[in-house]
Formats: sequence, structure tokens, C-alpha cells
Amino acid sequence: MKRVFNKQEGFTLIELMIVVAIIGILAAIAIPNFLQYQLKSRQSEAKTNLQAIRTSEISWQGERGCFLPVTAAPDTLTVTTKTTPVAWNTPGRPWLEINTPATGWCTGTATPGSFTDLGFQATGNVYYQYGVDTTQTANPYTTATSCQAYLGQFPGGNSTDVRDNNFVIGARSNLDGDQEVSLWLATADHGATDCRPGVF
Repeated sequence: MKRVFNKQEGFTLIELMIVVAIIGILAAIAIPNFLQYQLKSRQSEAKTNLQAIRTSEISWQGERGCFLPVTAAPDTLTVTTKTTPVAWNTPGRPWLEINTPATGWCTGTATPGSFTDLGFQATGNVYYQYGVDTTQTANPYTTATSCQAYLGQFPGGNSTDVRDNNFVIGARSNLDGDQEVSLWLATADHGATDCRPGVF
């Protein structure tokens, strides 16, 4: 009796190696792009919060006649290493508790306040640290002039005069853990601006 064997077919080792190589190439292209998009999406936090703080500063000035410098918060966030999200907190006592009675809103030397005073409260954990300096400027800020003035520093409550006619809000983070710190600014004259494009 003659036995009949079915022809068995499968992948050869070469074919499997080619498939694995193709998957590796696709992964090498896709993963960096995915990580880049992830960092870009985290920057949306800075843009959203800067706009909210800007609106709060303009409202404060409309009610009280001066802008409020604000101490940097959260004070537990670090940008010297890769930034990890931290819970929102506002350091120090609110300006409203220190500066009483209400007649002292805009007299004397400006005292740094907190985001609680402005009515701003970030939700959840944040990747960025925020601060506000009030400033005196003869000309409206452009994105270029504000970025140039603050690339080497960070707004965080500095002011000497309650007659300051502008403010600079900063947001900084180190999302990718390199040596460069991401810096976003907003002023009374313009909204959120990325002062270091391509830096996360």
C-alpha cells in the first residue's frame, strides 16, 4: 500500500527574519514620533493655564486698579531633572490675608500674592510651574520682546511698583529630562507663546 503525504508548507527562516526586520524598522519610525506627539500634547496644559491666569490678572486689575505679582507655584515642581507631575499647591499666605484692610489694594510697594488670590486653581497634577511678574513697559510687549527679556529668568512675584502697567506670566517645565527647559510666556498684550520652540 502506498502512503500519500500532504505537502507541508510554512515560512522559511529567511522570510521570518525579513518580517521581523520590517516590524523593527516601522517601530523605529513610529515610537519617536509617538513620544514627540505625547510631549506636544502635554504642552497644551501650559497654553490653557496661561490663558486662564491672564484672564484672572486682567479681572484683578479691573476690580482693584493694579496687577498682582504672584509667587511661583507649585513650589514642589523641579525643572533641573525630568519633570514629573505634582499636585497643585500655592506657596505662602494669600496676599489678601497679609494686605488688609481692603483700602491697601494698590498702594505702596507691590507684595507678591498667590494664585488663590487671583481665583486660579489648576485641576489635578501639573507638569508646569507658573509665576507672574508685574512690569513697567512704555511699549506693548510683543512675543519677541517678552521672550527675549525672560529667557534667562522666570517670572515669580518680582515687582517694585504697583503702578506697573503690564505683567508677564511664565510656565516652565522639563518634560523630556534634557538640559533645556521649556518656557512659555503670556502678557497683557499677547496670549501663550512658546519661547523655546522644539524644546520640551
